Amino acid sequence: MPVSIKFYMVTGRDEAYEEVIRSVVNEVRSRVKGNERYINATFIRIRPEAANDILNVLNLPEDQVPQKLIYLVRSMKQDGVKALPALIINGKKIYEGTLPPPNEVKDTLTNEIMNMLQPQHLPPPPPQPQPQPITQPQTTTESTITEALAPPKPSPPPPTLPSPPPQQTTPPQYLPPQPTPQYPPTPSLPSLPLKIILGRPNNCNECAYYGPNTGTCLLFGFRVADPSRPPCKEPT
Repeated sequence: MPVSIKFYMVTGRDEAYEEVIRSVVNEVRSRVKGNERYINATFIRIRPEAANDILNVLNLPEDQVPQKLIYLVRSMKQDGVKALPALIINGKKIYEGTLPPPNEVKDTLTNEIMNMLQPQHLPPPPPQPQPQPITQPQTTTESTITEALAPPKPSPPPPTLPSPPPQQTTPPQYLPPQPTPQYPPTPSLPSLPLKIILGRPNNCNECAYYGPNTGTCLLFGFRVADPSRPPCKEPT
């Protein structure tokens, strides 16, 4: 089973026992290869000026314990610690208050750990994978060889399917050509004897805005008396 070690100690006073516990843990871990993860040690260090205050509040109700000490007091009450230092192994109190010499603590701690690490306490090792048996190739018997060499049986002929009925073909139909529509020729407009000069010509007959039938300038609305003298060319 896993081994959990707790050592409540006062700093500056119990470091010799801390070194003894660490050396025992390392030595036992080297003996039990593969199970060393089951051995753990925790060291709770308490300052000398706070040791008496902690011991004084152990008997107080939890609601009267200072908030900064509440977790430490709970742990000490759970382990039944009433004096310092204290050595706890798996919830069992081994030493409390005045401890014997370090060598005696070392022997006691080693024996306690080894008893807890006996095979009946350790978890069973993981099962080893079983090797797969090697299967021998099967020998082909004489009858199998004979069957393999015998000619294969002819496969039955495929069933005769009825021939599909002949398809009736429709002769192509020819349509007579459609007559091309005839359109009457577009009458051409007679060419008018008109000469268009850009700007203001010197003769109204050459101007696009002059109406010879009415004798009027269609642009300005003038009455043209003499087309050779355009009114738009005369000074105003």
